[in-house]
Amino acid sequence: MIRTIVLGLVTAAAVAFIPATGAQSAEQGAKPSTQAFLKNAAEMCQAEMVLGQLAADRGANKRVREFGAQMKDAHKRISGGVQLLASRHDVKLPSEPSDEHKQKLKELSSLSGHAFDREYLAYILRDLQNEVNEFEDAMQTLEDPDVLHWTHMTLPRLRAQVEEARGIKHSMQTNP
Repeated sequence: MIRTIVLGLVTAAAVAFIPATGAQSAEQGAKPSTQAFLKNAAEMCQAEMVLGQLAADRGANKRVREFGAQMKDAHKRISGGVQLLASRHDVKLPSEPSDEHKQKLKELSSLSGHAFDREYLAYILRDLQNEVNEFEDAMQTLEDPDVLHWTHMTLPRLRAQVEEARGIKHSMQTNP
């Protein structure tokens, strides 16, 4: 009997709490720092997917082609996480890469062979390192627990991509 009453009270409290919490989060939306981070992460993912596909198609070196394909696939998965978080927080994400990334795509599209490989790796290393730095900074400033957890889980993958790109670049410099 007491168990039934306690269970009923707990259930009633939970039901009463859920709508209030949902209404509050819908009114407030995501904080500007969370919105900016998610938008920037989405834009970076789009750029990495497009550049990765370009490297997979145009790379002269087999490792560059494979790395490009991996970048495309990895950032597609990361993008899925960004989109899920954005939908939960009612954040509208950009639908295409930034003008800077579009310009770089145009420049890289005009290259071929080893010139493409060298320029792609140099650019992707800078871009990935910027992405890692952005995620590290976000881990210090983000307050949303879902976004913070996702950032914490994604950062090691990004660091591994930086190291892999460095290794490929180094091997190309030592084995022309």
